[in-house]
Amino acid sequence: MPLTREHLDMIHTVPKKQLRLTLGAWRRLARKIDSSRSQLGWHRRIVYWLSSASHSCLSRIQHARYDDALKTAVPGPPIFLLGFWRSGTTFLHELFCCDTRFGFSSTYACLNPTHFLLTEEWSHRYEQKQAARRPMDDMRYSWASPQEDEFALLALGASSPYEALIAPSLMCDPRLLLDLRQRSREEQEHWKESLLYFLRLLTVQQGKPMILKSPPHGFKLPLLPALFPGARYVVIERNPYEVFASNLKMWQTLLDLYSLECYSLAEIEAFVLSAYAVHEETIAEGARQISPGSLVRIRYEDLVADPIRQMARLYMGLGIGEFETVRQRLEEHVAGVANHRRNRFSLSANQKARVDKLWGDLIREKGYSWCDDYVAVREPVYSSNRIA
Repeated sequence: MPLTREHLDMIHTVPKKQLRLTLGAWRRLARKIDSSRSQLGWHRRIVYWLSSASHSCLSRIQHARYDDALKTAVPGPPIFLLGFWRSGTTFLHELFCCDTRFGFSSTYACLNPTHFLLTEEWSHRYEQKQAARRPMDDMRYSWASPQEDEFALLALGASSPYEALIAPSLMCDPRLLLDLRQRSREEQEHWKESLLYFLRLLTVQQGKPMILKSPPHGFKLPLLPALFPGARYVVIERNPYEVFASNLKMWQTLLDLYSLECYSLAEIEAFVLSAYAVHEETIAEGARQISPGSLVRIRYEDLVADPIRQMARLYMGLGIGEFETVRQRLEEHVAGVANHRRNRFSLSANQKARVDKLWGDLIREKGYSWCDDYVAVREPVYSSNRIA
């Protein structure tokens, strides 16, 4: 359904970034763009087509170059770090990746899954050493930083919630977008093949069991135990009020960068409210299939208050080896990020009321309450170009 001018909150003039998709992934996504709100002009269409064609070519070259190794690569059972967006999965991921016994997907590999085996080592020789900062929370990152493998799956053409980064109209049906079981059998199989293929690429590169962090994997937890026998899971949660406010900023930031459709702030808000409920459902359903010794829960607030103690607890709960061997590296990493300051957010009274109405039972079950230190009730101010 086309957006009216009254509901259309913004038309963006921010320069768009481009996801590095294969040709098949781009064609599939381009068909999902709503023509009534499309910002896909002929120039962007040509640029995306040329880029995706080149990435498909590179993918074939990479596969041919490493064909023998890929055939014999057997990924070890991964450790999945799960949690709704903005629940602290990035910090948790970085802590686990201090343990050199495990591998991880770098930002470079996730954004360039079609050729990272060919080019990542070479690129590190020429990249700028100074890390950049993530626009949604000012955290430092570089090409070598641990990253969400979901970006790689999207680039390889798998069904992904991140299709909405390009076509935010897909947010209008959250369950179809988020729960892979709502997709066709063909799409489900392609997702499985893409994830296993990316894991084989990482195994060829690193030869280690992987630490996988991707909030969308939480929506697939009911499917993961059968696909990865022996895998372990960590579920992290954070004060839902802070999660909601942070998600509004994150999705607006990412859509500003990647979207090829117009969208409204109201759509983001409605999507986040629904998506959180779907996430909690699928996490609860999937957790029932997993033995207690293979799944451990943690709170973000506890993790940031005492990272070393909480990581020791996770190691013991998951049974993944001697913690003392990694303690020093963890302490060094924690010291290096000690100056990071969490964002502070604001919600309108109406937004808080909607969260209370739709998430209230979950908030009480989790034992959370309003977090005055990080979220204030007042009219939010969005930094964006808008039309009335």
